[in-house]
Amino acid sequence: MRQQNQKLTHVKHEFDPIFDENSEILILGTLPSVKSREQNFYYGHPQNRFWKVIAALF
Repeated sequence: MRQQNQKLTHVKHEFDPIFDENSEILILGTLPSVKSREQNFYYGHPQNRFWKVIAALF
């Protein structure tokens, strides 16, 4: 539950989708973190394991 003195912040998702005619997999995520928005790239926080998992799979 939100406290009375807390304000909501609107965050616009600025990242373009990455795909081409050979794309076969769709990966859905949630709202990017502050760190990802600062880096202007998906899953950009150093503690995020997404890219390590993808590298291990492919």
